[in-house]
Amino acid sequence: MGIVVIGAVFVDIKGFPEDIYVPEGRNAGRIEYIHGGVTRNVVEDIANVELRPTYVSIVDTSALGEDVVRKLKRHKVDTSYVKSVPGGMGTWLAVFDNKGDLAGSISQRPNLMPILDLLEEKGDEIFANADSVIVEVDMDRDIIKKVVALSKKHNKKLFGVVSNMSIAVERRDFLQNFDCFICNQLE
Repeated sequence: MGIVVIGAVFVDIKGFPEDIYVPEGRNAGRIEYIHGGVTRNVVEDIANVELRPTYVSIVDTSALGEDVVRKLKRHKVDTSYVKSVPGGMGTWLAVFDNKGDLAGSISQRPNLMPILDLLEEKGDEIFANADSVIVEVDMDRDIIKKVVALSKKHNKKLFGVVSNMSIAVERRDFLQNFDCFICNQLE
């Protein structure tokens, strides 16, 4: 099976003004929808170097959710453990100024507990066949606890990535169970 990656899918909605950005005004410009989420990005990058990762995640029951799965499959990511649920993806809304710098953002996290259900049901199958596991550390405590337990049970190396350090810090009691913890540049 190779590397298993577990975490959230986000859709990034980015706004770029045509002229000087006026926070209190109306700004003409362009808006882009981009598939995102730390682990979604990581699993795609792993696939791009011709490894064949497996993704454990959830997506929306929408055309956008279907598009995320379709793109991952094109990159040769195993999406057998990606579940479609209402509201299954997070959203990052970002507005940039005319210099390309972030002017403001809002992040809406999805309810990731369906991932725990998936791990309860198929966790042994997923972990038994994995070479190693990468997990988004800032998910719900019960999900991280289950991932740590399955990694120990199946003697798999566990790597952590973070998308929100303030949430990840709340999981620091689990960090001693990781073989490696990776932060992004901002964190």
